[in-house]
Amino acid sequence: MNDYFRLGHVFQKRLSTEALSHREARYLFFRIACPSMQNRFPRFVDLSAVPKTFIHGNPHLDNYVKTFHGSAMLDFDRSRIGPYCWDIVRFLSSLSLRREETDGFLDRKVVECFLDAYILHFLSPEIPAKQVKMLKGVEPQKWQMTSRYYLQSNKRWAKKMRDNALDPSDPTATTLLKKFLESRNELTLLNDYKVSEIGLTPGSLGKKHFIFALMPKNEDSRSDAIILDIKEVYTEKDNKFFYSPSSHHGERMILASKIFADGMEDRLGFCTLDNKQYWGRQVPSFAVKVKKFLNKEEQCDFAYSVGSELGKGHRKGLLVPEDYMAVEKDLLRNFDKYYKVSKLFTYELNLSYEALMKRIKLYQAYRSW
Repeated sequence: MNDYFRLGHVFQKRLSTEALSHREARYLFFRIACPSMQNRFPRFVDLSAVPKTFIHGNPHLDNYVKTFHGSAMLDFDRSRIGPYCWDIVRFLSSLSLRREETDGFLDRKVVECFLDAYILHFLSPEIPAKQVKMLKGVEPQKWQMTSRYYLQSNKRWAKKMRDNALDPSDPTATTLLKKFLESRNELTLLNDYKVSEIGLTPGSLGKKHFIFALMPKNEDSRSDAIILDIKEVYTEKDNKFFYSPSSHHGERMILASKIFADGMEDRLGFCTLDNKQYWGRQVPSFAVKVKKFLNKEEQCDFAYSVGSELGKGHRKGLLVPEDYMAVEKDLLRNFDKYYKVSKLFTYELNLSYEALMKRIKLYQAYRSW
């Protein structure tokens, strides 16, 4: 469990900035533990024998988002070429930790919903992925209807930007913006728009985000504002089981988006500045997630939806299309093993979280002696 204990400093820093319940804090620990969990994966599964594809990399529930374009599992920071079963193990652990129940693991009925959807959409990737029912009826509020309203509301990304404001003429930020727009062949956008605000805000797991608010130069224009999020990417080293298909990790994330959530994200681009790689997108004014803990019916719904998305994405992401038969064969032979490994990881993470919380409380008590 030392692999997980090494996360203590990062985890404690995040806890100090957020008011979380015990179960929410445990889920945060699970999110932070993704690289450690992946490093441990080869100890339990012979990955040299598992077919590879383009994987999402981190399909957990907080990455499932509804926008005006539909709903899908987004956030491709950890996307790579790797064993397809990693996404399955990671998602099942995520779903188990977001149950209303406080003990045990996923009900077998929930797991069967995932497996049924995965197989159907892997074998028939032309079938659209199923969207989560509980988000279908969610409609945007007035402040989410346009980016102008979004900025006026001063919520979420707008607030983050203003809480960490930079001068709109900041040379590093403006150079980054131009490089990003160049990657999209969209430099002419600055003929019609001006940078009205910039912020440099910390991301959820440490990487910095440059947030840009662009407004039409013509004050009488009916064109909407544009909010851009350009962030430094994760540049994890390749190994024999997980590796990037591109030398630029921003490009890797764009490739993953096209495979798993084509059309869901607007204004995707990538660039390099001062030897750091960046990826960017247009921030949607309407974006909602499921934050609650799920009952069994909701777990089945989520399992089927994400199963359909991962099955479809893994088929599209095969390096050699004919390899789909190898994935199907491996899944039917080894799925029960992957289910048990996910259960083991969830148990490990729970134990590590409890032990780490006790250590944190002990140190806090020590400081007050």
